[in-house]
Amino acid sequence: MVKKLLTMLFIAITAAVPVFGADKVAVAEPVGKNGVTPQEIEALWGMLEANVGGDFEVISRNALKQLMTEVGFTDASGLANPNSTQKAKLGEIKTVKYILISDVSRFGTRYNVNLSVIDSSTGSLDPNKRGSITVNSFDELSDKLVDTLREFGIGRPVSMSGRTALLDPLIKQNNPPPYMSDELNDRLQSALLESGIRLYQLQNIRRILAANKIPALDEVEPAMYVRVGELLRADYLVQPVISKFDTRIERKFIKASNRTVVKCIGDMNGSVKIINAKTGDMVAAIPFRNRVDFADLNDDMSEWTPEDYGNYLIEATLKTLTPKVIEKLKAQGK
Repeated sequence: MVKKLLTMLFIAITAAVPVFGADKVAVAEPVGKNGVTPQEIEALWGMLEANVGGDFEVISRNALKQLMTEVGFTDASGLANPNSTQKAKLGEIKTVKYILISDVSRFGTRYNVNLSVIDSSTGSLDPNKRGSITVNSFDELSDKLVDTLREFGIGRPVSMSGRTALLDPLIKQNNPPPYMSDELNDRLQSALLESGIRLYQLQNIRRILAANKIPALDEVEPAMYVRVGELLRADYLVQPVISKFDTRIERKFIKASNRTVVKCIGDMNGSVKIINAKTGDMVAAIPFRNRVDFADLNDDMSEWTPEDYGNYLIEATLKTLTPKVIEKLKAQGK
């Protein structure tokens, strides 16, 4: 865990590139409470420094230390409640526009981060730039920090990662087989990865969308797809839409030959949407309509279950569908 946090810190600090001519922001060292480790405080500090951007430049930690010494602080814990002399000195600062202060507490496995911004022209906390974030694990902080800092007006603009996010299928029929969604996405995900498409991990997508209370993406406005793209740091979203998934097994007794004939037909219809996550616009819709007559197979299906038939139908459909999806994604530069 510590190694991972330090790696995140290194990436964060190296990402904080000064902007020529920009107003300056000081990011104070977070104050840790309730057993938060020094490594976690350091990692959070790096995340904050990395995600302040746009029209602002983060001053160096040495410059921040000098600033705090001049104002009369030995550490960041007093910034939230300066005395009258310190507040007056903060108001005299001309080199820094804002000071971002924070504290982080641990409650079991959950973390709570409070963020505030001091307007250096007044030396007071800006009432419009205050927020609180609660997450289930420290690793979740990064995404939520980005959104909160943007709400403050000091966040780094969205930068895409060159990745595509495969969303869970949108099911248009009632009572679909319980295995269908996972089987479809697992197979499609594997095929896209094997073709060199960079994908966001599906388990992380589900966790992030659930944590941000994103509902099923059914006929949503483009702005919602943009929001999902920002949360996932994805350039494109791929969403299968299933309008029909059906396998019908019929057993017919033939009296003349004294045998039972088993016949099974499978139908899978729908489309795959490819959405530009920057605009929320759909750039491609790939329809598919596939029927499988299992009587044409040479396999011994005497012990097949309904799920076996369904999985075969998915596999057969993706065999022709996946190359079309890959072609469209690569045409978009993926």
